[in-house]
Amino acid sequence: WRPVANLLAPLRARGVEARVPALWARRPQLAFGGAAGSAAVAGTLVRSAATQPGARADGGGGGGEDGEFLRRLRSMDSCALCDASDKRARVVTTVTPLKAGYRMAGRALTVAIDGDFLEVLAAIRGAGPGDVVMIDAGMRGEPADDSWPRAGGMFGELLASEAARRGVAGMVIDGNCRDTPILLQMSLPIFCRGRHPNAGTAKRRGALNVEISMGGVSVRPGDYVLGDDDGVVVCSGEELREWLPKAEAIQEVESAMLSHVQSGGSLFDKLPNFDEHVATVARGQDSKLQFA
Repeated sequence: WRPVANLLAPLRARGVEARVPALWARRPQLAFGGAAGSAAVAGTLVRSAATQPGARADGGGGGGEDGEFLRRLRSMDSCALCDASDKRARVVTTVTPLKAGYRMAGRALTVAIDGDFLEVLAAIRGAGPGDVVMIDAGMRGEPADDSWPRAGGMFGELLASEAARRGVAGMVIDGNCRDTPILLQMSLPIFCRGRHPNAGTAKRRGALNVEISMGGVSVRPGDYVLGDDDGVVVCSGEELREWLPKAEAIQEVESAMLSHVQSGGSLFDKLPNFDEHVATVARGQDSKLQFA
């Protein structure tokens, strides 16, 4: 098993080995031979780990570039990220924060359900620090969206408290939650469509760590998620690599502009081409308003 152990060393470093205990415990009984057999078994373990709660689509684990992205995202606002993306960032328009003041940044742990919260429980059981539980509750503008069980609250005080205990960065449901009085007392960021006192059922499996749709946009396992009072924004690592420096520059410029206005200066001091821009667009020509 030494070749397999060597192949799985990166997984053990990320704690993934613990997520496939049943298969790992069976290793003495698995029949294989030589390097090819070792690679085959390691591949099986890797594939099994990738389907477990908390697994990343890209293998990210919170260190290196991933950790740096998350650190920078925590000081980012959703408006700046959207502006930096030239409006290409995926916005989950169907959800709003349960209360004002949330700052949420993490990686998507995706769940697909329809009227049954069992898969949400499974996701939370495997979730860890930095995960944002993203729940597609199956609402697609159909009459059933307004009826139980799909309309039921798919998590409440107990599931949210367990998620908070595990260090989950937030929960976003394109559907309803419940137990609102206690959820409002918690610091865990929660974004939802609405509230419903009836719970869903807990007797059917959904899907975990699959591509889902929330508010008409795709959310993939391991996507970066940013949430605040203005909403929830989703992007890939590649997109974030391109947009984050631009978003930081936008925040810096806008912060300076705001300080200027709050100190008594005119906003138009910071719009150097305003008159030219207005005249140009009035002639039907393209122009871009500048901020300084």
